Amino acid sequence: MTPKAPRIVALALLVLAINGAHAKKKKSSDADAEPDGSARMQVEIDADAEASVKKNPELAAEEAAARAGMAREISDALTDVMAVLQHGSDSSKDAGLERMIHLSMGSSHAGPEQARMFRSAAVAGGAVSAIVEVLGAADPRRQFLAANALYALAIDDPTSDADNFVSLEICQSGAVKPLVKLLGSEEEPVQSAATAALSALAEDPTCQQMIAGAGAIEPLVQMATFAGDMNKLGAVGTLDVLSLNNPSVHNQLRESGAQKVLDGLGTMGSGLLRDEAGALGKRLGAQSAAEMSRGAHVKAAKATRVRYDNVRRKAIQMMGGWERGHGASGRGRGRGGPDDEE
Repeated sequence: MTPKAPRIVALALLVLAINGAHAKKKKSSDADAEPDGSARMQVEIDADAEASVKKNPELAAEEAAARAGMAREISDALTDVMAVLQHGSDSSKDAGLERMIHLSMGSSHAGPEQARMFRSAAVAGGAVSAIVEVLGAADPRRQFLAANALYALAIDDPTSDADNFVSLEICQSGAVKPLVKLLGSEEEPVQSAATAALSALAEDPTCQQMIAGAGAIEPLVQMATFAGDMNKLGAVGTLDVLSLNNPSVHNQLRESGAQKVLDGLGTMGSGLLRDEAGALGKRLGAQSAAEMSRGAHVKAAKATRVRYDNVRRKAIQMMGGWERGHGASGRGRGRGGPDDEE
């Protein structure tokens, strides 16, 4: 696995989340891709697997209610993916994770309600525990896929202001500690995927507390200090969401020396980082704002994450332009270029 290609894939997922239902994908491409993937995974599917899984009655009812409102083809696809994630081989689980990401992001094409119900059915049906298991794998590629799958489930449909209401259940299903552990990975693509998942989950106030309590602040500050520019941005964005309406995190950041790091990025960092890092540094140095209600917190946290995702999207577009048109000469553009992190 080369460092560059997976990183671009991870960031592309962020673009998909922002564009949501506005992404221009042909339906025929989904149809063309389906037979091969289904055929490979079907070998691993036990026809009675779903019925044999013992579920909490409340979760089973929640899953059934969500499935009842889903389009038949989406529900059938989710059934196949869930069977593979719970009973397949490692290679089949990897294919299932890729398909889970595709389905979760692509469900927006059927409307925000379908997107919400897909995520609800997947989480209630036990997807998180299967994904968390893969987070603990030794292979960085598998860690990367699992973190991106959690991001795809945690993210709200971008065409609506509605919360998908599954973040807390994801956090309470054991996703927080392994995601925080991945922040210390030596593979930058894995770090990038972990920050994306954590920033999406941290929109929920309880998840925010769980993530901070699991020790996320120190490795995020380390990333903001030493990682490449794109991962510095991901770390700063996650710290921004974690610090929102949270005096305890503000104190941790001050004690960890984050203020100095952010001030440095705000004055001497690349154009990708300067504005956001400088603004967060000023907020940490200011007097604490009045406490927010849960609804206001969720709304403000989502707006914060989307703002950082928009910066990433612009960076990807710039990166693509330089790779096509400038090649090595793009380095001559100085601090503002994503190529500088290489």
